[in-house]
Amino acid sequence: MKTNHHQRGFTLIELMISVAIIGILAAIAYPSYTQHVQKSRRAVAQVALMEIAQREESYFLRNRSYGDTTALGYSTTTSDGNYTLSVTADATTFTATATAASGKPQAHDAPCQVLTLNNRGVKAAKDSDDAASTVCW
Repeated sequence: MKTNHHQRGFTLIELMISVAIIGILAAIAYPSYTQHVQKSRRAVAQVALMEIAQREESYFLRNRSYGDTTALGYSTTTSDGNYTLSVTADATTFTATATAASGKPQAHDAPCQVLTLNNRGVKAAKDSDDAASTVCW
């Protein structure tokens, strides 16, 4: 009796080629994904700064001066905890600042570690070395 032993499956070479292709795709996709996640976290900080600016302007209309953090009653961190928020205000000006929290992933977002927004609507960003950046807003 003659039997036909036809093997099915993958050879080691085919498996290694598949693993190499997956590795190349992952090496290309991961940095892009990381950049996208940092950008979305930055957007959370930008929204928080815009909300602070809105509260400051409302406070200014009622009191004829800008308020401090206790008068405005907002959080000192973003909703995801990646940025700490602060406001410097006097009677005629304010500057809201979002600083990347140390130990959090955004601390490695080199050009955009500190985001600011002032009463004139001027948006700025800088890194830990005080180098200005224009790609953050």
